[in-house]
Amino acid sequence: MLILKLIDQIPFFWQLTEEERKILVAEEDTFFATYQPEEVLIREDDESDTSLLILMNGEVNITKNKFPDRVIATVGPGAILGEISFLTARPRTTNVSAKTVVIAFKLDGATMRQMDLGLQNKIKDQLIEVLVKRLDEMNDSMLKLIR
Repeated sequence: MLILKLIDQIPFFWQLTEEERKILVAEEDTFFATYQPEEVLIREDDESDTSLLILMNGEVNITKNKFPDRVIATVGPGAILGEISFLTARPRTTNVSAKTVVIAFKLDGATMRQMDLGLQNKIKDQLIEVLVKRLDEMNDSMLKLIR
């Protein structure tokens, strides 16, 4: 029940029907992972794991190998991580480690391909929305820099 409550609070899942959400929750061992503080969720340059992660609760720190002690960002529930590797099978671009206990929705490509096509499309549509929003934010930031 905790997972269903968490899903209901995360905007990424709002486009899913109640039945689709229940499918994810019913397979909790497949779709959800728990991480302890300082545990690594994503390792920069890793090519072996291209899973998508969506934080359900807790916080993570994001760093780069070049400056391992400098936290680029700390993000919490609703944050989407690993989407570039998930969509393109490219190596990971950052390190992500748990700052607190974290529960994350975790989806790999093989599991995604086994899902109902309608659910696959909803997940891809949500990822496109996230990427477009990030591109818009980056464009706005660039405009501020050149003014």
